[in-house]
Amino acid sequence: MAEPETQIQEIIDRETEAWDTKDVDLLMSVFHPDMVWFWPPDNRSHDPVTWESPLGRFDRAGWSAAYAKMFAECDS
Repeated sequence: MAEPETQIQEIIDRETEAWDTKDVDLLMSVFHPDMVWFWPPDNRSHDPVTWESPLGRFDRAGWSAAYAKMFAECDS
């Protein structure tokens, strides 16, 4: 098994490639099944109490659709 630093770097590299290539499946491969991703409602909201969870707990189909839509909007 690879050293933790090597494993972490592989995940970082995979995520970077996913964003660079807009590869939804590759991006989904870096998310843990128990993940919940919170977002601030605007760029001035620094208090996590005000943050929102628009996608909820990780759901591969739902998150894939959301990221596919976002990537498509970036292309248009």
